Amino acid sequence: MYQVSQRVINWLLEDDNPPVKYLTMTKILEMEDAETIAIKSEINSYHPIKEILKNQMDNSHWNCGYKLYTGTYWQLKFLSNMHATKCDKIDNAVEFIFSRGLTAKGYFATGAGGHNFDCMTANLLEALIHFGFLGDDRTQRVTNYFETTFSDANGSIKCNTRGLTENCYMVLPQILRALSTIPRKKRSVKIKKGIDLCINRLLENKIYKYVPEKNREFIKATSKIRGQDRVNERVKWLNENPDMKRMAKKSWSKFKFPHSYTSDALDAMISLTQANVQYDPRMKDAIDLVQNQAHNGRWINWSKLRSPMYATIDEYKQESKWLTQRALEVLKKYEGLTIS
Repeated sequence: MYQVSQRVINWLLEDDNPPVKYLTMTKILEMEDAETIAIKSEINSYHPIKEILKNQMDNSHWNCGYKLYTGTYWQLKFLSNMHATKCDKIDNAVEFIFSRGLTAKGYFATGAGGHNFDCMTANLLEALIHFGFLGDDRTQRVTNYFETTFSDANGSIKCNTRGLTENCYMVLPQILRALSTIPRKKRSVKIKKGIDLCINRLLENKIYKYVPEKNREFIKATSKIRGQDRVNERVKWLNENPDMKRMAKKSWSKFKFPHSYTSDALDAMISLTQANVQYDPRMKDAIDLVQNQAHNGRWINWSKLRSPMYATIDEYKQESKWLTQRALEVLKKYEGLTIS
């Protein structure tokens, strides 16, 4: 049973962050009353949300589609992450990305060449569902994309990694959140399979212990090799070392909000929590990590997005209400929570 002080709860309930206040009331304190409804109506008054909405261009978009941290894709991701509520500006931005970025295959192109990052498409799918677009045929095209590229490929997301991991692992929490946001009654067989693939792969690797033990050695040995030659060399190393131990990904112990392309152990655990995955012994190391990262009952933000943003959501290396609420949500689910 994890013990949290009333002082920390009071800090989360302060008026400066309505989304965290609302989430604390509903997820931690399990309140459902007129006060929670009133706080939910104030979410869009949160300063970072206000600044993002204020900087929208032509009442339809930000910058362009993808532009790192200032484009429309990123704003919809950030707004969804902060639990912003649906409004005309958000509706218009969704129409913008549908008309300018959604490809016939169902992913969102990140440039004129039609490039694709599955992590961004997963984040946008989660945002579309959050903002009420699940029933839109265009959103269905995105879910169909993950049915084929992820579910039909048995959870394989190819990425140009330098190391021995053949597929992208960081994308799993993002795909899990997106697919598990779909109501159970509306999940296809393939969507259910995709959810199970995410869960099973995370648990198999104890959430954040997925790096082959010879990874650094491989990176050093192949530092001057590119393209298919690197791929061939990776296959060779994996065949020669089939029983490598899986080591912890160190950066996954540094919790962040918001994320860019990366993930971390807390992000993965909040995904499992929101997917209502029951406790599994393979979670223990990650749960212990979450618990041990607390400083005076609060969690520190290690996100340092290296590009201009319309508003700073959380300060680097400072106590984070966002991460503290998320950590307590995870600990409440898997350890139990008492307030003293």
